[in-house]
Amino acid sequence: MSQHVTEIVYIPFKVGLDLESGDAAKLLDEVLSLLAKHKGTTSINWGRQIETPNVVQMVIGWNSVDDHKAFEQIPEFEPFIQNLSKCIAAPLTIILVKLPSIEPGANNPLLAPVTECINAFFPPEQSESEYASSFQRFRDEALEIPDMKATALIGGWSIETHQHENLGEGVDGKLFTAFVGWPSVEAHLNFRKTEAFPKITGHLRAGAKAVKVWHVAFKQYK
Repeated sequence: MSQHVTEIVYIPFKVGLDLESGDAAKLLDEVLSLLAKHKGTTSINWGRQIETPNVVQMVIGWNSVDDHKAFEQIPEFEPFIQNLSKCIAAPLTIILVKLPSIEPGANNPLLAPVTECINAFFPPEQSESEYASSFQRFRDEALEIPDMKATALIGGWSIETHQHENLGEGVDGKLFTAFVGWPSVEAHLNFRKTEAFPKITGHLRAGAKAVKVWHVAFKQYK
């Protein structure tokens, strides 16, 4: 039985390129259109990182890893990559993550006005089930806080190993990715100043050697 997987793509465009109407924008529209037509995609969300606006981030739902791999074999893929290479400042980063399914009618953090994106890096010996329990406590306690502005929170492990300088040179560690929906960046930053924040953040950072946080205002491509 195939297993749903989420692909996260970071595209670091050269600073100063017109991502609204220039050649880079045309490339983006081209690949989004190809993804939407390809068999196996279940959702496509994309946007620019607010803190680093030259970086475009895509979150693509796939029915299976095989569907994701099949997309990279279509005739249009290689010419797209060649054209894209002229516009980017560094190689693409692609992460495949096992995210839980979002029940119909439930809030989706990727559809919120602003999404907090979290990458937590762990040593290779980290127990995935142990941290999943810690993350669940973080999620449950966060959403129970009175007047909490966050609308939804999901997270999951990458199916591949990842390196980070805090893990040590050449160490293949583990990556946990999470998304939190907020009405605005300010709402998130204001929450970090509350007394409740330090009481729950330990669950999120438990065992992590590095945690990176940023925001994206995702758009849904249909």
